[in-house]
Amino acid sequence: MRPFCRSADDSILGGVCAGLAARLAVGTTAVRVAAVVSIFLGGIGILAYVAMWVFVPVTGEPESIASRVVADRRELQIVLALSSALFAVLLVTRSLGVSDLGVPTLTLLVGAVGALVVWRGASTAETSRLRERLNAAPGVAGSRPGWRRVAVRAVLGLALVLVGVGELSRTGSFSGAALGVLVGTALFVGGFLVLFAPWWVRTLRDLSTERRERVRAQERADMAAHVHDSVLQTLSLIQKASGDPREVVRLARREERELRHWLFDPERLGRHGQRPETLTDAVAAIEQEVEDSYGVGVELIVVGDCPMDDGVAALVGACREATVNAAKWSGCTQVAVFVEVERRTVSAYVRDLGVGFEPASVPEDRQGIACSMVERMERVGGDVAVHSAPGEGTEVELVLPRAAATR
Repeated sequence: MRPFCRSADDSILGGVCAGLAARLAVGTTAVRVAAVVSIFLGGIGILAYVAMWVFVPVTGEPESIASRVVADRRELQIVLALSSALFAVLLVTRSLGVSDLGVPTLTLLVGAVGALVVWRGASTAETSRLRERLNAAPGVAGSRPGWRRVAVRAVLGLALVLVGVGELSRTGSFSGAALGVLVGTALFVGGFLVLFAPWWVRTLRDLSTERRERVRAQERADMAAHVHDSVLQTLSLIQKASGDPREVVRLARREERELRHWLFDPERLGRHGQRPETLTDAVAAIEQEVEDSYGVGVELIVVGDCPMDDGVAALVGACREATVNAAKWSGCTQVAVFVEVERRTVSAYVRDLGVGFEPASVPEDRQGIACSMVERMERVGGDVAVHSAPGEGTEVELVLPRAAATR
């Protein structure tokens, strides 16, 4: 016998009847008729349908709506809060004298809680199916209904309202027979829904569409303003500096960097003049300085991040010196900088594919490597390794141990 799952294809609401029919190997229509009849037997059908909708997964999905809501703490809090509010309303009405709304009212409340769980925990595919069912309902679709459909709906709604009022009047008051009050209230509310629910749905849809269009218009305006203030201005400067290739390259790289930050890291945009608080901000400042001052592109990759301290500041200073040396002396138009933050170390690698040199043959009066890199890293317990050879480019490796407190 096949396992019991709700149907995703042959469903009116939750696919419970179709899934149960497939499980019992009977006709779907017979199960649906039995479900409708069971609604009038003290509300047993409502409770059973809602319980299976919430606790039985739909075909093709690994988990049920209930397990999805329980796994999401935020959704569970929302369901518990609204459920407790519903039962609080019940207690208040009982304290006001409406004391005979027994099992039928509790059934409706439990059904409302189940509907809330379905609303908050249904999957995206199931939510789309329910929305399609709602859109296919008479008077809810996007097109305006004809006058005949409006007339039928108005007559049916008014009839339900009048019958509901008559039922409530026949019971005498809200403290009368529980079943009569329940039926009268259900008919009265159902009549109002038949009359006004399509209009409410269309109004909410129009408001949602208007809000989306307004948000899109604002986004387009923001994008147009940024393009005007940055890209178009830079293009104008490039036209004026067309006779200076070095200046054209510098302007293009600056605008590329700003666009990259705007698209992928907008929080860093506009913070270049501030004192860097993290390693990522500090090496980004190196990228900007070298590209603007020397016209050499910097290919920067940062893995991880950490706050600035004395040791990290020393590593950033040594990394800057290595990058500037590569921009000045390698003869390349591109320098690669790779920075990685690990649990115990912070490493930086600066590499170029330029002319290279012999580290042992560097004159003693050239203190760029000895003072700006080696001594600076040794003072904070770090290491420097320079790998280079004539014609093979240069790679500078900087390794800094991280203090236990920083980790």
